[in-house]
Amino acid sequence: QADDFLAGSDYERKIDEAEQELWTLTAEAQPDINKIEAKAREIAQLQVDNRLAFIRSVGKAAQVLTEEQRQILVGMVATEDSPKSE
Repeated sequence: QADDFLAGSDYERKIDEAEQELWTLTAEAQPDINKIEAKAREIAQLQVDNRLAFIRSVGKAAQVLTEEQRQILVGMVATEDSPKSE
């Protein structure tokens, strides 16, 4: 599962690099919209891949929990998501 964590940080590094490249492309005297669009799409795909990797790693982590632990965790999340009464 450490590999999953490292994959997430690798995606984040790649996203940061691509964001810097996008900034450079947009700052050019004559910005090339095709290059900008391609870089923006690359960033979006990296974000999707990062999110899916995170979801997979959470699923793998949940497999080591007992049923009771999973119920407690789900209950905690549901409580946090419910609207607060005033």
